[in-house]
Amino acid sequence: MNNKYLIIRFSSLGDVVLTLPVIESIRQYDTRAQIDFLTKANYEPLVKLFPGIANVYAFDKSHPISLKKLRKVGYGTVIDLQKNPRSVIYTARINPSKISSYPKRRLQREFLIRNFKIKPDVGHTVDAYLKALTRLKIPVYDRMPKLVIDKNLIERGMSYLKDVKLVNRVIGLCPGSKHPEKRWSGYAELANLILQNTNFTVLIISDATDDFLPNLGILSPRIIACRGIPLDILTGVISNCDIVVANDSGLMHLAVALGIPTIAIFGPTHPSLGFAPLGSRDRIVCDHVACSPCSLHGEKKCRMPEKYCFKDISPKRLFAEIMGLIDETSGSKILRKTPQ
Repeated sequence: MNNKYLIIRFSSLGDVVLTLPVIESIRQYDTRAQIDFLTKANYEPLVKLFPGIANVYAFDKSHPISLKKLRKVGYGTVIDLQKNPRSVIYTARINPSKISSYPKRRLQREFLIRNFKIKPDVGHTVDAYLKALTRLKIPVYDRMPKLVIDKNLIERGMSYLKDVKLVNRVIGLCPGSKHPEKRWSGYAELANLILQNTNFTVLIISDATDDFLPNLGILSPRIIACRGIPLDILTGVISNCDIVVANDSGLMHLAVALGIPTIAIFGPTHPSLGFAPLGSRDRIVCDHVACSPCSLHGEKKCRMPEKYCFKDISPKRLFAEIMGLIDETSGSKILRKTPQ
């Protein structure tokens, strides 16, 4: 039996994170498996943290991948979780014994966008990925993306927080997303509410692939901008957060995989399109307005006079969600600010 597996997922951050259940299922099924991963160079530091990954092959425009090198590895199975023309060509040239891919459901999801009231859910992207294993008769171990990082990386993340004199409990705010239309605009006011009503320090987080940090106009030793950090160190930083608030974005999925209670904000996209957070403590904030979803990934410009999908998602509403999570996870007596 050929125990060499290659998983292909080029991008983006959230999609790469959602491959974790596929990796874990292979590990549980075949304890002798060599699992390699082919991705874009931006995500190499993160994929190297995935449990069970033996080798990461990364490429970018200046450093193309050597398909001859991959073919020489002699893969028994290639699992194509990108399923675009490039990945199909790469798979054919690698020439594995077995090939499996997932049902991309692009047309089904586009139909849902245009006729949203007809079918409420097309299934989660994780479940679609796992169907690639079903076709190989590999049983699914767990559909929850879980990223367990070692203590050294957690301590490196904590070291960064100490370097910026971060001493309190931490709420991470992730105001960015790959597509600007998905960016909720209330993070400055939300940060103020957190600072005024709790003892939390606020960490404003962006990653190298989405280096968006708005000018919040807030001067406080308890608000820290976190940018320009390698993705592996950023993972360690996020692992030290108590709660994360994020748009529909890759950092949202990363926080969920790390087991951080996460509040996910959906506007022009919708959780029913396959990208809802799967954690039991996670919360979704989404107003089901008539014009939403207007695109699959938030790539299309809003056609309305204003963004109705975000209109009623106020900072006070998000702050109430945070307070609810605090009460659920650690108790209000510990984390709320002591009344004066």
